[in-house]
Order: sequence, then C-alpha cells, then structure tokens
Amino acid sequence: MKTKTRTRSPRSLETWLPLLALTTLAVVLASVPARADVLNGDFENGDVDWNYNGPADWSNGYPPAGGNPDGYAFISSPFQGPGGIACIIQTFTCGDPDDGTECTIGFDYRLTPVDATPNSGRIKVFIDGVESVVVEGETPDWESVTYVVPCGVHVIELCLEVDPENNSWRACFDNVRAVCTGSVPTDASTWTNLKGLFR
Repeated sequence: MKTKTRTRSPRSLETWLPLLALTTLAVVLASVPARADVLNGDFENGDVDWNYNGPADWSNGYPPAGGNPDGYAFISSPFQGPGGIACIIQTFTCGDPDDGTECTIGFDYRLTPVDATPNSGRIKVFIDGVESVVVEGETPDWESVTYVVPCGVHVIELCLEVDPENNSWRACFDNVRAVCTGSVPTDASTWTNLKGLFR
C-alpha cells in the first residue's frame, strides 16, 4: 500500500504572507504625510534651533508660559526708534520633493500694540527670502495661519516690522509646524499580482 506524501506548494499562504504584509505596509506609508523637521516649533526649549536677527534696541524672548499653550517666542520694538524689522529664523526640512507635492506651513501668532499708532506694526513671514504672509493690525487673541510651499528644505523668517516714530509693538509666535503632503503613486497592478499568487 502506497502512502501519499503531502508537499507544500511554494505559493502557499504561509510563504507569501510576509510579502503581503510588507506590501500592505508600503502602500500605507506611501499615503501618509512625510515627516517635517521644524525643530522646537512650540518653543518649549526656548530659543534652541532658532536665530534672532534684529536691531540692538529691540527685545526678543522665549517665555515658558503664556503661549498657546506654554512656551512661545516674542519680538518687541521700543517706543522711540526709527522703526525697522526683526525676525526669528530657522532652516528646516519639509519632506522630500520626490516624495510629496506640497508643504503646508502653519503657526499661531498674536500682534499687540504696546504704545503705537494703529496699523503701524505688522507680522511678516519670509520663506526662502520671499515675503509670504503679512498680518497687519491688532490681534489680541491667538490666531493661526497656514500656507503652502513645495516640499523640501526651506528657511522661515517670522518677523515684526514697525513704522518709524513712537510705535511699540509686540509680536508673539507659537506652534510653528510644517508637513509635506501627497502620496507616492502606487502600482495599480500590485494587489492584482498578489492575488494571483494564491490562485
């Protein structure tokens, strides 16, 4: 009497299950936003990863409380002065241009006149040296703004600009963030090919 020996097909579920898991993970990862590296965007670590550039008689600080919430950054202009502009600056990476389509940058801000003529102070934002956002006039409560640039490496400058004469303003910033969105195209035949392995 002959006994039949059972051999496992090379295309059994056990053989292809790891491949299926890896392919599924790749599809999921291709559709999620890419990591963005705005460092210390909540200013919980003070001025770490940020540089200040402004007139010597202006003030700049990073209080640990009072932000939206907790730590934040501020720039203040003096009451008597020629006006001007001061900025906090960071170079950051917002994904890879080859892995996504657009980088959405956002931050929270507050602009307060200390002793100033209305509309004589404003927040300006520069991305790679190009003026991108201007906020003019008093904003006593925290507000948010977002805008879009291509994915990749960028320099962001968050600035307070003040007109000449007796204009003292305080600009506050918090929760600076960026994310590269868009997905890597997935081969439409991938799932069909995988299903064919189990037939």
